[in-house]
Amino acid sequence: MRRVAASRRQHLDLLRRRPTLDPVPVERPGAVRRVDQLRALLQLVDRGVLSAEEFERQERKVYRP
Repeated sequence: MRRVAASRRQHLDLLRRRPTLDPVPVERPGAVRRVDQLRALLQLVDRGVLSAEEFERQERKVYRP
């Protein structure tokens, strides 16, 4: 097993500083989340209303920016 070149002293700064927080996304009122859209599509597939190909097409539309 190789030793790592950097010493522990060089990494202490990582433990001392506060973690950076990811910005919280602001949801627009009335906006439908992607997860909810995908759940609805999966329910349609389970009921037999959508085929696998149709689901994939709709899934691409959901993820399109």
